[in-house]
Amino acid sequence: MIFAESPRRQTVSRLVSWGHWFAFFNIILALVITSIYVFSTPLPQTLLGQIFLIANWFGHISFITFIGFVILILPLCYALDNTRFVKTYASFVSALGLALLAFDALLFNRTGLHLSLSSSELIVNETSSQIAAFKWQEWSFFCLLFIVWFGFQLLMANALWKRIERFSRRRIGQSVIGLFLISFVGSHAMHVWADARLYQPIMQQDNMFPLSYPATAKTTLSRYGILDLADYAQQKSLQFTYNIDKLDYPKEPLYCPIAQDKTWLVIYLTEAVEFNNAVSQNWSTTDYFRPNNSIESLVKTSLFSLPNLYHQYLTNMTPVILDVLSGYKLPINIYSPSNTGLSNHKTSTWDFAELQAAVSKDITKPSVTFAYVNAQQWQLIADNVLALPNNSHLHHVLILNPSSVSNPLGTVLSNRELMANVMLDEDIVPSIFANLGCDVAITHYSTGQNIFATTRDWQITTQNDAVILINDNTLTEIKRNGLTEVRSSITGNKLNQTLNTDMFNRSIKHLSQFSQIK
Repeated sequence: MIFAESPRRQTVSRLVSWGHWFAFFNIILALVITSIYVFSTPLPQTLLGQIFLIANWFGHISFITFIGFVILILPLCYALDNTRFVKTYASFVSALGLALLAFDALLFNRTGLHLSLSSSELIVNETSSQIAAFKWQEWSFFCLLFIVWFGFQLLMANALWKRIERFSRRRIGQSVIGLFLISFVGSHAMHVWADARLYQPIMQQDNMFPLSYPATAKTTLSRYGILDLADYAQQKSLQFTYNIDKLDYPKEPLYCPIAQDKTWLVIYLTEAVEFNNAVSQNWSTTDYFRPNNSIESLVKTSLFSLPNLYHQYLTNMTPVILDVLSGYKLPINIYSPSNTGLSNHKTSTWDFAELQAAVSKDITKPSVTFAYVNAQQWQLIADNVLALPNNSHLHHVLILNPSSVSNPLGTVLSNRELMANVMLDEDIVPSIFANLGCDVAITHYSTGQNIFATTRDWQITTQNDAVILINDNTLTEIKRNGLTEVRSSITGNKLNQTLNTDMFNRSIKHLSQFSQIK
């Protein structure tokens, strides 16, 4: 006797078949969205690295998408026979999941971070200022966009449901599953090999995709005594290096209006000096970090607004501030004891006598002046400079005093209210541009920020062959060999803390924005 399938069993069978095809098309959509990850990072230079990239992309994205289907949708296909509810629920879950994936991809493209509990605070800090600026029109647009995306998922779900018998007759399922499975297993196998051999074209892709925890060799091999973890860590750390092909500076030409009635005097003290309490009370002050680099490096950092990581690539380039200000005939004056390499028609290179004369005359003419003076020279002009805040003709004065032996951070004095918690030399040019009315994105020409309207509470720069990260009253030095040292930015004492990897990834993304990696 042959028993026909019950209607309930037929419905469940059809729902399960529909669900697998629905998941398949959403995997394709997920692969399209996650192409942002691939195009936002440099392409590996080796063929093996490129093969791993493609295999990891296909395998990992298809895996997390299918796992989401198995956990959130497939159980309802067996438990419920209300096809309309299942399709609506699956469409909503898929729309929400892909929307989060798209947000994560855009976040990674901007910050180098993925959505996670460990990075949630950093993400909130990064986006809060932009979200606060959203008006009801923007929120309405985002809601409408999600509704449209949800509607597309519903259309796809219903179209598949009507044609499920036709799709079920196609024999591409096993081939597709085999491709995804080979990609997933193969990418993990390649990563195990690369981890054991420290093969960087593959290892550098570890943080590319969300929810990615690639298999490694070190734990398994060390368990059986095949790999010495201490030696492995040392070899891996030695691969930390700057690997820049060329400099992208500025990212775009700067075209902006400039106020021609303002005067700036920026004094860089090349040696630490003591200021009495009376001076500090009359001036706005904040902390200041200057790397232990040469005077030549200080001049380049302050004028180009880029850390010394990029200085060797600045040959035959002109700082954007000189290009922009000279175009508006706003005088630019520089006093430096070292050769700036900028003695051309765009600047006026002073000797110390000219600097003294200008300060004594209150610098009444609109101009921008950079002066790099030692402690002895400072004593000769200090009285005149410290009297300038009471002079209405001088718009802005900044005095940058480096750290002393007993203090890891120096001090910035300004006759205008400072907003930055810690200031770098890279912040000067963005601050001048903002004050002069040049409304161009700072990230087009600088790694710094406007000290009178800060957008982040952390700073990153380079010191000789090390990266310096300043955040939450800590000063972290990441050396070329990969070793890190965390110190208190207040006392200078070493702290028993580990590197905040989320913050490091975010800051490195910011630091390397002008580099094209080899």
